[in-house]
Amino acid sequence: MFPWVIADWTSPALDLADPATFRDLAKPVGALNAERVARLRERYAAMPADDPDFPRFLHGTHYSTPGYVMYWLVRVAPGE
Repeated sequence: MFPWVIADWTSPALDLADPATFRDLAKPVGALNAERVARLRERYAAMPADDPDFPRFLHGTHYSTPGYVMYWLVRVAPGE
């Protein structure tokens, strides 16, 4: 998950004092640029609005921290 925090992938060394080194954590990974947001909104608009078994969503669980945590916990102690 650490790589999702870094925004500067071109500098030979990271300047940890420079805010531009890090991505805007107020936005989910799927909304980091206008192109991604547009694709998400198109997909959302294409989903059926009246299906109670499959509610509409912008970001799937793979963009959320709880999703990562659950995925990890299932594999940490499979016998417990």
